[in-house]
Amino acid sequence: MRKPFVSLSLVLAAAFAAALAACSKPVPPLKIAIHSAPLGVDPHLHNESLTSAVLANVYDGLTELDHDFGVRAALAAGWSNPDEKTWVFRIRPAVAFHDGRPLTAGDVVFSLERARHHPESGLASYLVEVESVREIDPLTVEVRTRRPFAPLLAKLTPVYIVPRGAPSRIEDPVGTGPYRLVQSGGEFVRMVPAERDWRGGHAGAPLTFVVEPRPDERLRLLLSGEVDVAADLDEIAVKVLEKVECCSGLVRPGSAVEYLHLGASDPRFNDRRVREAVNLAVDRDRYVAEAHGGLGQAVGQMAVPGVFGYAPDVRTPRRDPVRARALLAEAGYPGGLDVVLEHRPGRRADVLARQLAEAGIRAELRESAWPDLYRRLRRGEVGFYFGGVVSPTAEASDVLDGYVHTRDEARGYGASNHSRYSSARADELIEAASSSLDLVKRRELLQEAMRVVMGDLRFVPLAGLYQVNGVRRGVEFQPRVDLRLLGREIVRR
Repeated sequence: MRKPFVSLSLVLAAAFAAALAACSKPVPPLKIAIHSAPLGVDPHLHNESLTSAVLANVYDGLTELDHDFGVRAALAAGWSNPDEKTWVFRIRPAVAFHDGRPLTAGDVVFSLERARHHPESGLASYLVEVESVREIDPLTVEVRTRRPFAPLLAKLTPVYIVPRGAPSRIEDPVGTGPYRLVQSGGEFVRMVPAERDWRGGHAGAPLTFVVEPRPDERLRLLLSGEVDVAADLDEIAVKVLEKVECCSGLVRPGSAVEYLHLGASDPRFNDRRVREAVNLAVDRDRYVAEAHGGLGQAVGQMAVPGVFGYAPDVRTPRRDPVRARALLAEAGYPGGLDVVLEHRPGRRADVLARQLAEAGIRAELRESAWPDLYRRLRRGEVGFYFGGVVSPTAEASDVLDGYVHTRDEARGYGASNHSRYSSARADELIEAASSSLDLVKRRELLQEAMRVVMGDLRFVPLAGLYQVNGVRRGVEFQPRVDLRLLGREIVRR
């Protein structure tokens, strides 16, 4: 009887050893190809969609958006409104930062005040109507607004929470998110699962973002199996992915708008005739067809249909290169205009330049790495810029408050106003919209503000872009309308 017993023992021992080996075997990281590295790891300094999309794995806000732009609780377990200007947030208990410190109301107060008042904050425009933030008890925070502020819950989603006492510039991020950052910069951003996850999830695969500026190269990385997901692809990638077995393309409407900004640093754009000439030089439908293979829609405003505050009566301008040349001549440029058009890698500025040239606007294209170009934009050093803007909370106020309103450091308006645009009438309408609790009235005020801004032509919208992503077979990935790239929502089967 002893021989079978010994044999069974050996089998059990071998099985146990195999199980241990399987547990100790490193889990291959999920890999996502992106066009640029985050502009930094401090979550309050940059109102930039890709930076926020990556850092959302490390940090959490009081609230977050679901896949349909609905607001749901995150670090806030719930909230109430004692009156129309007071919000009381109950902080989720038993949440800890990556270094083990428990999350408290003091951390929330510190983070919101830091986002409001940091001299380099890029997020102050999301908190423009906040008057005060105070701790009621260790797990309760009161937020008071100057006036009723209906969109506050949505506006809190991009404002991530950091530990109280964080330095003026965070370089070693400590958050409450499901991942810890271990490398940022260069060609890779690497993250590992955090030991603590308040969502109750288990440690999954490490997460690596592979930085590749060129969409064709991001496609190659996907096809070769070097990444699981490739973000921000183009129409060529969609056609390729339709013909292969290894991968598929995911295309859906988004909130991104490509536009030209005609900044104050180029004095020629102070003449409205020059701005109007630029506006009339572009055939938006043709641009969308040639530059994006039809994966988008021509737009005449800094928002797309479906965004709250979109103005249906603001039509897409009809191209008129003859009129554009006449306007340039009236402005003192009978031979046309020479400009430098700046953009990051991946923008189809070549298509745009051909159209501008047909109207007498000769554009020298200057491509710069996004971190360098962004820094110059923030300093107001870029006159003619071709870029994009998103509405991360599906509100036109995201753009109007941050990119359009006159800079107001005391309240946070205009924190991302790189063009240095200013309009007293637009400011008045934007602020009135912020304080209106009547949704119909709020929408009308935002629409009127959009009409005023589009009439001034400091911004020339071109196209509302679709989200185009690629994914490997066996990988589950659902793109989000807020563009966040969350490792916890990607599953490899």
